[in-house]
Amino acid sequence: MNKLKEPMHFVNGWRFLTLAVLTHLWIIGQFMNGSFILILLLFIMTSLRWRFALPAWSALFDLFFCFLFAPYTDVGYYGIVLPMFELALVGKSLFSLLLFTPLLFLPTSSDLLFWFFFQAFFFGVFAYQTLKNQQTYKLEADEQRKARYELERIKLDLLAANQSVSKQAGLMERFRISRELHDHLGHDLTGALLALQAYEYVKNPKDAEMLLEQVKDRLERSTKRLRETVHNITPTTLIGVENLEAIVQQIKHINVQWKKTGNMLQVPAYIWSLLEVCLKEAFTNVVRHSNATKVEVDLNVTDTIVRLGIQDDGTLSNRSQTGSGLRSLQMRARSLGGSVSINRDNGFLLVCVIPLEKEELVDETFNS
Repeated sequence: MNKLKEPMHFVNGWRFLTLAVLTHLWIIGQFMNGSFILILLLFIMTSLRWRFALPAWSALFDLFFCFLFAPYTDVGYYGIVLPMFELALVGKSLFSLLLFTPLLFLPTSSDLLFWFFFQAFFFGVFAYQTLKNQQTYKLEADEQRKARYELERIKLDLLAANQSVSKQAGLMERFRISRELHDHLGHDLTGALLALQAYEYVKNPKDAEMLLEQVKDRLERSTKRLRETVHNITPTTLIGVENLEAIVQQIKHINVQWKKTGNMLQVPAYIWSLLEVCLKEAFTNVVRHSNATKVEVDLNVTDTIVRLGIQDDGTLSNRSQTGSGLRSLQMRARSLGGSVSINRDNGFLLVCVIPLEKEELVDETFNS
């Protein structure tokens, strides 16, 4: 919020403006010394309120000074507007209204003094409501900011959980395949090998023929089991780099140059999902907000990072704002320890860099 628009600036402005009015009354009045001392005391109290948050009862000091000097100078009656304003400012409107009673006992009560009291009471109540509303707005803004931070934290937790689940799913699938091969295919192949080794020492032709039949049955069963295992683990939908290539091939009206380098097999599934979203978001920006005619897509996989760069040759400048889609990508990339950067100097460039985690290879031995 702009400091010039803070309600307390107007409150302090009213306080010092009232002191200026009292000073004017002192200059044109007859009781010079008494008025000066009263104005000085009120100025000290006003300065303290300007610098510190004084309690509501501190207005009694102002009221005491005004009643003390009222028999000697009319400035004392006019000065009552300051404690009246302070009481109304803290929500003590009834106590502030009681300060109108001196008007009933003044021998020469004037309309100017009445309106001077009325405006002090009015501005005090108005300032109280304004400050109350400001505090309410600040509390609501703090709650919304807290809820937004909590939502961002939950999003990051979900992304981390998704990454962990993806890793666990991959490990469980590898374990299932290893057990499948060990329990079925491994036993049959081991049995066939032993039967072939025994065949060399069998003298009876019938026993030799029986061993060959066992070898044949075991090999046929192993081949069938191997085909079934491969069929079961083969994905029915495109994943990994094949999915990115399919997305590129769907773009027909723009010349897309696709380039890939590195070992794609070492990229885990949760990173492919982010790269897919980055590619789709970049193509969406090209279609909606760009006059580009060529897009270059470069996918590079090294031993430590995965880098996806999408560069177009668009010249429109209405894409200066970073939308929610790009901000979401940047947040997801940060959750994986990477980054998504954007450059608009020469067309539109989106670069996603994600580090590859070094997996520890654990050799497990399965005993038959």
